[in-house]
Amino acid sequence: MRFLMMQKDRLIMSLLGILLGSLLPVLSPAHMVGLSTEDLTRGSDLVVEGTVEETASLWSRDGETIVTRVTVLVRAVIRGGPGLARVVVEHEGGEVGRVGLAVSDVARMTKGERVILFLRQGESAAGGTLFRTVGKGQGKYTIGNDGIARKKGFSVGKGGEAVDAEIPVDVLIEKIKSVK
Repeated sequence: MRFLMMQKDRLIMSLLGILLGSLLPVLSPAHMVGLSTEDLTRGSDLVVEGTVEETASLWSRDGETIVTRVTVLVRAVIRGGPGLARVVVEHEGGEVGRVGLAVSDVARMTKGERVILFLRQGESAAGGTLFRTVGKGQGKYTIGNDGIARKKGFSVGKGGEAVDAEIPVDVLIEKIKSVK
């Protein structure tokens, strides 16, 4: 008899666990839709090749979030407006003092890094006008010493096959220039 009572208690606890578990929100990682080089190019006001000169994190104008501003020394304007010597790119996240904000899927950049950036002009969260990468992390390629442009640091769900994750720099530049 005692065995049957223990089995009944286990069954009730199991059912209660299933019921409570079904009421809790489901946590799943966010995935971006993959953007092809053509999509990134069409969505950009400016595409540049350059070197990250400086990064600085600061509080947004409303004091609610941290943003990082990246100054890029432009080596070449691949597509877009007039030749610029430098561009300032902003993304959410960074560290100010002892406070940090980590944001997934953004185009993080480090000083000295060679990059190709797909940019759209926009309003800064900290005030003023500057650029943001198109497609968050998808809008940045890091150029390796081997002449290969690589993307990393983001998750793609649907459309991942369209993403040029690793591509020779000269081939990438020709693809960008060929987009109508």
